[in-house]
Amino acid sequence: MKLDPIRFKQTEFANTSWTVTVEAGTVLEDLLIPEFFANVAAHLRPYDRIIARVDTGEWYAELLVLSCGRTWVKTKVLAGISLTTTDVDMTQAEAAEGYSIVHRGPHLKFCVIRKSDKQSLRDEFDTKEMARAWLADHVKA
Repeated sequence: MKLDPIRFKQTEFANTSWTVTVEAGTVLEDLLIPEFFANVAAHLRPYDRIIARVDTGEWYAELLVLSCGRTWVKTKVLAGISLTTTDVDMTQAEAAEGYSIVHRGPHLKFCVIRKSDKQSLRDEFDTKEMARAWLADHVKA
């Protein structure tokens, strides 16, 4: 017996991979409830893969779609791991915790200060929001 060539396809054409980022507080078990994917069920087909992650970076999972209907999806967990803060890179919010924004009078105005050595990184921002925006860009770099 030999494989019929019609049964041989590139995965990209046979199945779809999806990525979903769920809200904080969602646990992996929530994704196993058939109604969880009700709003997107029409896009899914059996054997599609769903990569799931949570906003907070607490966990990561890979799911296989076993069956689906218009308003439900039955999935199976292929892999699921719990992540801790040491497992993932620092988030921008965590990185920004090392800095403070203070107003230092009419000449220096709002300044971004590194907490560890109290060194001013940049000053003369007209508003606190401008200083925050600069800090966000600085932390990204």
